[in-house]
Amino acid sequence: MEQDGTQSFAKLKMSKRPDSLKLELLTIPENSYVNQFDNRVINVGFRNINYTIKEGIFKKKTRVVLDNINGDFSGGELTAIMGPSGAGKTMLLNILAGYTSKGVVGDKLVNDKPRNELTFQKKSCYIMQDDNLQPLLTVSESMMIAANLKMSSLYTTKEKKIRIKEILESMGLYHHRKTRSGALSGGEKKRLSIALELLKNPDVMFFDEPTSGLDSVASKQCILLLKQMAISGKTIICSIHQPSAPIFEIFDHLYVVANSKCIYQGSVKGLLPYLEEVDLKCPTYHNPADYLLEVANGDYGDYATILSEKSQNGLNLEYRKKQRNSLQLESLEHISRMMESGKMTPVHAPPIFLSKTPICCDKTLDFTYIHSYKGTYPASFIKQLSILIHRTFLINTRDRSLTISRFLTHITIGLFIGILYFGIGVDASNMLNNFNYMFFTQMFLMMTAFNSVLTTFPSELPILAREHFNKWYSLKSYYLAISIADIPIQMAATTCYGLLTYFMTQQPVEVYRLGLFLFMCILIAAVSQSFGLLIGAAMSINNGVIFGPFCFLPFTIFSGFFVQLTATHPALHWIFHISFLKYGFEGLVLSVLGYERGKLPCEADYCNFVNPKHFLRVMDMDNSTYSMSVIFLVSLFLVLRIAAYIALHLKVKNSRQHR
Repeated sequence: MEQDGTQSFAKLKMSKRPDSLKLELLTIPENSYVNQFDNRVINVGFRNINYTIKEGIFKKKTRVVLDNINGDFSGGELTAIMGPSGAGKTMLLNILAGYTSKGVVGDKLVNDKPRNELTFQKKSCYIMQDDNLQPLLTVSESMMIAANLKMSSLYTTKEKKIRIKEILESMGLYHHRKTRSGALSGGEKKRLSIALELLKNPDVMFFDEPTSGLDSVASKQCILLLKQMAISGKTIICSIHQPSAPIFEIFDHLYVVANSKCIYQGSVKGLLPYLEEVDLKCPTYHNPADYLLEVANGDYGDYATILSEKSQNGLNLEYRKKQRNSLQLESLEHISRMMESGKMTPVHAPPIFLSKTPICCDKTLDFTYIHSYKGTYPASFIKQLSILIHRTFLINTRDRSLTISRFLTHITIGLFIGILYFGIGVDASNMLNNFNYMFFTQMFLMMTAFNSVLTTFPSELPILAREHFNKWYSLKSYYLAISIADIPIQMAATTCYGLLTYFMTQQPVEVYRLGLFLFMCILIAAVSQSFGLLIGAAMSINNGVIFGPFCFLPFTIFSGFFVQLTATHPALHWIFHISFLKYGFEGLVLSVLGYERGKLPCEADYCNFVNPKHFLRVMDMDNSTYSMSVIFLVSLFLVLRIAAYIALHLKVKNSRQHR
């Protein structure tokens, strides 16, 4: 039997591939584990894991998701967590990866010892079901950004590019390196998601439904890649719903969850004998994976309790060692033949080590311990910030639906308003029209700035959750990056509108007045944008679109345009004093009509507001100051930005508990 296995491996190793991509498959005797990597292999275990959630409108109903389950996932193995929908397999994966921690009771182990979460996360990664990638970045750009964030600064740019090239070639993505992620196929996106995490060479990799959304060929290709990575000594753990028979046979280890308990833990080949011992015989030519799910669903009776007792809720390791065949040569050879025939894109596990040939400065590279870095993140805060600003600015400039439309909107509306109110700034008879123009300017800038960022956090939350959890960067650096990167775009768009309308309406051509007017426009846009970030961080897109504009209604009514302070009940005066639109509106009016502006010419028979001071007195703005408007708006800007960060932190934390 061992001779047959050796011959099969010889056939696989004869496959024509570049020498740099060859992977020596390890002949592992049955009932034994990988020992060639004992210095690096991480065995993941867990004991007495319990997890419950609260349901119902008042959160009074309790549902048990995982009930005192146990298990051991060994290094060098490809493990599948299976079970019916709602059985708890994804939650178990979240808990083991550390993605969900709140409300979890039990012990998580590494090599039979209690694990340190920070150390474990440095050596592991979690690739989620949805391939959340930045669609506007090319494959090469995504990989380089990830390398700069995930790899130690000890490595030069040249060395990082070598690692990227090796990974992309082994993943069959090198010829797509200039393709944007959004244009990749489902299988290519999945491979890119894996490639991004392989940059730090993790020892433990978690996958949630890695074949979801892929066709049968791409699914085989993906599972084969995971198998090859497991052979190299990594611990590969994935949840999978309903694999085909060929894919099912590739797995080394099977862990089955049903009714919140473990009903089987062992080898794939040991499954059917295990079920036959309780009179559950799989029909001939029936996919064992389908039959297993039917049993777990109770289609043949209530066997979940019997099987969970038989498996001792995951403690029984007898069937783990029975009839174990780590390599499943037949399946691997079949897929290898499909690759050679061109029916599948050739993919291989990336090499663990780079060539020992020194590249520069007589330094030998060893990427085995790329994850060995001090601190929580590989890159410093300043480096994270600079990389993320560059990435965000790059995305913003390529997002034509947002960036170009913002400029076109500001310029188009600016021209329209300029034509509509052309020349009103030099005639006292148009004082009220000038007043209307400045209020419209404030409302337009407020709504465009608010809407431009309202969907930023909700749309990027899946990407943020994955990258932040996998220790790419801190939440503070991400938040500052998206805030800073958008400032030049918003300022430029606002300035375009301000300049167009200011000169077309023929406001006074005085440098300091123009500067005050533009500065107030930018402040209004900045505060409104901060409101958008806060609403986006606190609410979903649907709720934000509905409740966001509603939040502006009180500020709009008490802005000093529809009703003045002296005309309202004293009990409502406090709303005027907290309305940022009031301060913004006063700032715009004072920049044009304040600061001892002289009398305006009157081309009509009679003009009531020839003197700007008289107009300001009628509008309750005679005691207002520009400096007070600036102080209030800057203070509110800072408060809103801090509040938005807190809301984002809570949202990211909360998303982990309900996934």
